[in-house]
Amino acid sequence: VMLKNNQEAKFRTVLQPIAQVALASDDRQHVSFDAFFTHILMHELMHGLGPHNITVGGRATTVRQEFKESYSTIEEAKADISGLFALQYLVDHQKLDKSLDQTMYVTYLASMFRSIRFGITEAHGRGVAIQLNYFLDHGGVTVAQDGTFAVNPERIKQNVVDLTRDFMTMQAVGDYAAAKQMLEKMAVVRPQTQAVLDRLKGVPVDIEPRFVTAEQLLSTPNTPAPNSQ
Repeated sequence: VMLKNNQEAKFRTVLQPIAQVALASDDRQHVSFDAFFTHILMHELMHGLGPHNITVGGRATTVRQEFKESYSTIEEAKADISGLFALQYLVDHQKLDKSLDQTMYVTYLASMFRSIRFGITEAHGRGVAIQLNYFLDHGGVTVAQDGTFAVNPERIKQNVVDLTRDFMTMQAVGDYAAAKQMLEKMAVVRPQTQAVLDRLKGVPVDIEPRFVTAEQLLSTPNTPAPNSQ
């Protein structure tokens, strides 16, 4: 309940204002709290997707050990992109509402700007930068002359499948060199993205929760402790 309350506040005060600035006008109407929250849930579930214990050159090892300093960023990006893959899979198999077809990618595009604003020195932000640049390079996301971003529905689904496969394969074989190369090339904020970030100065980066019940309890006089006997 606390998580959902927090995410609703983030959606209202951060994500929706970002969408008004970052997204093409036709896409803004498809930004949905249900898509935002359900993707976060799928992200957490997808940390369990793919191998964790692997064999590299005859050695028993783990993905974390092989990927070294790149592990956190690649793992967060994997959970994000495979979370979209999982959402689409569940929609296609009629386990989730068909309306998510129109909302999940647009909502995630707006949310990528939200995550990048935390900085690309942080694993989530760096992982999102990789994904956004991949979408731009492979046609899943386009940029208009006015600098707004839009989802290309003809390409985005295949982009998600392909990038999910890339991350999963990279982890399965423990390919540290490929992970490092991806970070160097793709974990950057390009000028078109920076231009949007510059226009978001007036939008909060995050919320600051108030724990109202705790404040009330702390403000009341101390009551005697119950007799432990």
